[in-house]
Amino acid sequence: MQTTLSNIWFIAKNDVLFSLRDRSTLLWLVLMPPVFFFFIGSMTEGGIGNMMTETEIVLEAAAADDPVGQRFQTLIEEAGFTTVAQDAPRLEIAGPLTGADAPVPVIYHAGEPTPTTDFEALRLTAATLALRAELAVLAARDEGADSLESLAATPRALTVEVETAGRLGRIPTGFEQAIPGMLVMFTMLVLLTTGGTLLLMEREQGMLRRLATAPLSRDEIIAGKWLGRMLLALAQIGFAMVVGTLLFGMEWGSALPMVLIILIGWAAVCASLGLVVGSIGRSQAEAAGLGMLLTMAMAALGGAWWPIEITPDWMQTLQMAVPAGWTMDAIHRLVSFGNTPASVLPHLGAMALTALVFGWVAARVFRFD
Repeated sequence: MQTTLSNIWFIAKNDVLFSLRDRSTLLWLVLMPPVFFFFIGSMTEGGIGNMMTETEIVLEAAAADDPVGQRFQTLIEEAGFTTVAQDAPRLEIAGPLTGADAPVPVIYHAGEPTPTTDFEALRLTAATLALRAELAVLAARDEGADSLESLAATPRALTVEVETAGRLGRIPTGFEQAIPGMLVMFTMLVLLTTGGTLLLMEREQGMLRRLATAPLSRDEIIAGKWLGRMLLALAQIGFAMVVGTLLFGMEWGSALPMVLIILIGWAAVCASLGLVVGSIGRSQAEAAGLGMLLTMAMAALGGAWWPIEITPDWMQTLQMAVPAGWTMDAIHRLVSFGNTPASVLPHLGAMALTALVFGWVAARVFRFD
């Protein structure tokens, strides 16, 4: 037994050292995760809605010349628009902004459709409806438009408070989403591409055939190859967590031990899947392409690129069909929403089973030449 463990450790240690001598491995292991943490975390800091505010718009027909027009401009600015003189989508005031009985005659000329056009139209609609509601209140009080400013300053009798369940009180965005998401993606990327291509390289150069002639069993060799990839994944995860914590202030919450266990389970899945990719690939290019394809597909479907909570219900359901989705959902439950460790035990069980299944497949398809 001691000899078997020593043989497995010997193979794993040399596999890790062999992998770290590859410059592309070091690039994706050390350099790229912090770069992606910074850019994606910075771009999405404050939430998706924050990226859609301060839209420039041209307010036509001199709507700010009267109290109603001034109030309308204020409502537009509160909706996240900045009025400019030119070179922006136009909001045309087709008639006088008077009376609450008739709809406020405004036309939004958005130009070419964009992913945010509908959201901009919704915000403008809300502003016009708010103006109509205020005009209706003044009409009921038999007051003129000069009272709009005082009405706007009056505390509302009815207010709505919206709270999101969880420790953060909001959908994770910025570094809270980018660091776990990129950690999951890059662990998968390194294990499925580098882990697969290096196995192909060893096979093509005859290194596996020479290893087969050593006093080692087939099971010891496969276990050593799996452990080497597992250690590489743990190095990726550990480095990303340290960088995310020290440089970007990532807080992992009170359930950090369970977060680590979940990430160990994710590392085991990636190690097993990396062995499968390297065993079924017929060339280094094929293994790298297959690894990249699986990584991009699972990262997108699993919520590593964006908070899955902002996607349609069908995509949130589809997330739970891929291992990356189990990992991201478990991390969000523990870190973002403050759930108990027991809530992610099904995720951990699914990852353990998947790692075993892929490990069994890898053992079946592993070949020395």
